[in-house]
Amino acid sequence: MKNEKLVYQMNALPAAIAISYLVFNTWQTIITLNSINVIAEGLRVMQIILLNILLSFMVFIISFEIKRYSVKWSWIGVCAGIFQTLRVFFIPESAAGSWLNIAVSLLAGGILLIIASVWSLVMCKKYRQAVKELECLT
Repeated sequence: MKNEKLVYQMNALPAAIAISYLVFNTWQTIITLNSINVIAEGLRVMQIILLNILLSFMVFIISFEIKRYSVKWSWIGVCAGIFQTLRVFFIPESAAGSWLNIAVSLLAGGILLIIASVWSLVMCKKYRQAVKELECLT
């Protein structure tokens, strides 16, 4: 019954790591928008901003659900982290001068989200085992 405390505590550390994704996503957005011609690429700017708002909102929900030991949202977090790392291949050509900074931000955010989600999956398994053990005792 060594995992009994999991039943009574939140999955806080993986959730905090998932929230750190927001820092890198925001940093990547700022660098990207500062490195492209905003007036000439108006539609592209709108796409960048909307995508990053959507991803930030989704990761906020993912971190909240990871805290509650949700397996489904942990898998969604893994997929979102993979998507974030694959975004390296879609950096705008007009942002070539800042490519390295943008790539590092995308990769760091994606890898942190994958780590948090995989960690959460492991903790979810332990949590479910602890719940089963506790139910057997009652």
